[in-house]
Amino acid sequence: MPTFSSPAVPALLREMNERKVLDTLRTHGALHAAQVARINGLSKPTTSVILRSLVDFGLVQEYFPGAADPKRARSVFEAISDVHVALAIDIGARFIRAGVSDLSGTVRSQVSIAVKSLTLPAIVKTMHVAADSALKEAGFAFKKVNSLVVGAPGVVDQLSGELAIAGTITELDGVNLSTLVKKEFGITPLVENDINLATLAEMDQGHGVGLRNFAVLSVGSGLGAGIVLNGELVRGHRGAAGEVFYVPFGDPSDSHRSSTNPSGDRISEIASSLAGNYLDSVLTLPYTTIGILDAARQGDALAKAVVRQEAERIALYVATISSVVDVELVVLAGGIGRQADFFLQPVRDFVASIVPFPPRIEVTTLGEGSVLRGALDLATSIACDQVFAERAAGHHRARAITESVS
Repeated sequence: MPTFSSPAVPALLREMNERKVLDTLRTHGALHAAQVARINGLSKPTTSVILRSLVDFGLVQEYFPGAADPKRARSVFEAISDVHVALAIDIGARFIRAGVSDLSGTVRSQVSIAVKSLTLPAIVKTMHVAADSALKEAGFAFKKVNSLVVGAPGVVDQLSGELAIAGTITELDGVNLSTLVKKEFGITPLVENDINLATLAEMDQGHGVGLRNFAVLSVGSGLGAGIVLNGELVRGHRGAAGEVFYVPFGDPSDSHRSSTNPSGDRISEIASSLAGNYLDSVLTLPYTTIGILDAARQGDALAKAVVRQEAERIALYVATISSVVDVELVVLAGGIGRQADFFLQPVRDFVASIVPFPPRIEVTTLGEGSVLRGALDLATSIACDQVFAERAAGHHRARAITESVS
C-alpha cells in the first residue's frame, strides 16, 4: 500500500491515505495508532501524521482510556461521527418515513408519519413533519444536515430529478422532486426510486450481501424491481430499469396486465373470480389482501386457491428477470412479497419449471423500512464524501496561503 513520509509526496496520495484511515476508524471504532497502521498497511510515522491532521481538522478525536493507569495510558483515536449527519425521507402512499444517521452509519432516529392526503401540498407538509420529528428525536438541528436522499415511487430522471409513473401517488407525476425538495428544505437532494433504495439496503445488510448479481422484486400496491449486475445498481437510460410491470405477457394491449399482475388490487379480483367455487369460504366482500393472506395461512380453500394463482404470477416475473439478466438471487419484497414465506415453495417450483437456470428465491428479512434503510445508507455515504471533500479543500487553502506567504 503506498505511503508518504514528507510534504513532497503528491497531495492526492496523502488524501487517499487520510480517507482510508478515516474510513477505518468509522468502521472499526476507536483504535490505537499502531492498529490503524496495521489495518491499512501504513508505516507508524505516516499514520501518526495522518491522525494528527485529521484531529486538527476536527474529524477525529484522541483520548486516553487508561489515563488513570500510567502503564495503560496509550491514546486511542476515534472518528467524530456527528460533525454532520445524513437525512433520508421515504415517500409512500400510506406513510412518509424519515431517518437520521451519523457519519459512522449509526441510525440515530427513524419515524413514520401517516399520510392523510395524497395531494402535493399535503405530501410536502408531511415530509416536513417527518424530517423535523426525526431530527428532534436524534437531537440534531437541521443545520447539521449535509446530505439528503429522498425515495419515491416511479421512474426518476437522474439528471433532472423529475418523476414519472408514480403509481398510486399520481400527484407526483411530472413533478421535479429535486427542485421542489431543494426549495422546501434548502439542500439539494438525491432523489431515487424507492425499490432501488430497498435493493441497496438488501445489498448492504440483507440477502444480497456479497452477491454481484441479484434482484429485488417488490410486490405490493404496485410492482417493480431493483437489479444489481456486476456489483452495481442498474438504473438504465431513463432510470426505468426494473419496471417489470410493463412486460407484455398475454394481451399486450391490456394496460392493466389483468391476467398476470400480482399487485394488491389484482388479488381481490382473483378472489372475486373464484369465489363462486368456494361457497364455504370465510372470506367475504370486500376482499382485502391482508384478509386473503391471513385466511390462506389458516387453510381456507378459496384463499389458498387465490394464493396459488398469486404464486404463479409472481413466478412469471421472477422467471422474466432471471431469463434476461441471469441473476443468482431474487428477493421478494413489498407488502405482499414480504408475506410470501408460506407460499415461497410454489413460486420456486413454478420458476424452476419454466427457466433452465432458476435463481435462488428468498423473502426479504429487512421489513417495511428497507427503503428508508437504503436511503440512509446512501445519504451517509454522500455525507462522508462531502465532509472529507471539505477537509481536502481546507487543506488546499491552507497550503496555498502558506506558499503565498513564503
